[in-house]
Amino acid sequence: MTPAPAAEAARIVLEAGAVYTRTSGDPFFFSSGWASPIFIDIKRLIAFPEARDRLIALALARIEALYGEGAFDQIAGCELAGVPFAAIVADRLRLPLVVAKKQSRGFGRLAQLEGAFDPGARTLLIDDLTTDGRTKANFRRALEAAEADVVGVFVLLDYRVFGAGGDIGSLMTLADILAAARAHALLEPGPLGVIEAFAADAAGWSRRNGGIGGV
Repeated sequence: MTPAPAAEAARIVLEAGAVYTRTSGDPFFFSSGWASPIFIDIKRLIAFPEARDRLIALALARIEALYGEGAFDQIAGCELAGVPFAAIVADRLRLPLVVAKKQSRGFGRLAQLEGAFDPGARTLLIDDLTTDGRTKANFRRALEAAEADVVGVFVLLDYRVFGAGGDIGSLMTLADILAAARAHALLEPGPLGVIEAFAADAAGWSRRNGGIGGV
């Protein structure tokens, strides 16, 4: 049987060595403030052409399923990790690409963006992953301030354990990663059990391990 897209994507990420665990000692701390025993480095996939190409193919199919064909006038990539994936998607769809920057470094309507577009351009914002959606909200505000019509926000991975993430479409979630790890024995049972317990109460786990505990 052909695996579901999310399950296939999760296995690709695991087999690319993009999943790191710390189940003893200091946890990972995300820029959003969350503490976690698992870190998934989606941007590592850009170094593996075959895995990268398949991941992009799965993402394109998911994007079409979520938003429909021809829904966008341009693609926007989030500085920095989202840019390679956004660039490939834009190229495959033959659409213009802009880059949403973390901070304004220019002037005028496009001060927080690289590239150019007319007001009202239907835009899909792409990043590698999201924890609680707050960073993506900042990028979205930058696009909307430049008068883009942000039709959707899409990430390859949504952890989906840290509370409200807003209206963000994704190819896979942490649950998919853990399911694929268990199904194909791609993580050791001990660390996998710790991470599954974390996923069941990420806010509590983060708070107990020095991170934030809510949004």
